[in-house]
Amino acid sequence: MDKKKLKDRKSKNYPQMIIDNEIIKLSKNKKLQHLIIIILFKGKNLPKYCIPMLRFPSPKINIHLNNNIEKIYFSAIRKNPSIEDGAILIQASCGALILREFSCRIFPPQLNVSRTNNKGSCYNSAFDFSSVKRVVCVYFINKNGVKKFINGKNITLKELRTHQKI
Repeated sequence: MDKKKLKDRKSKNYPQMIIDNEIIKLSKNKKLQHLIIIILFKGKNLPKYCIPMLRFPSPKINIHLNNNIEKIYFSAIRKNPSIEDGAILIQASCGALILREFSCRIFPPQLNVSRTNNKGSCYNSAFDFSSVKRVVCVYFINKNGVKKFINGKNITLKELRTHQKI
């Protein structure tokens, strides 16, 4: 492994860089027909201001992503299309990414920032949720691409050159 890859892998942001690649891949999938909110968080419990919605049948959760979020997501949609309604929560834990919940309702407190354009309630909820304690970042995926929010700021995604397993 070259020095750059080793440095990236040792970075505390490594799980976030890996999921950035996964989100970019997912957003480019032609099967994607709706918007998705994906929340990366840290800590043992789900962050405040979100509630998992019951779904039956319920897709698998509490699983390691292992660089295959796209496969897991579309498998879950085939099992139960109603999971499209709600956010997906992924836990960053000891360098691993663990899918904790599909279909969460999020209701964060509104950030005190000026909003010149009405971009919709899902967009605003994703933006506001990015400032909730223990939330690392929020990805908002729609037909126009991907927005990544960190602490109420829109961050540009940068694709890693190689896909590496955590």
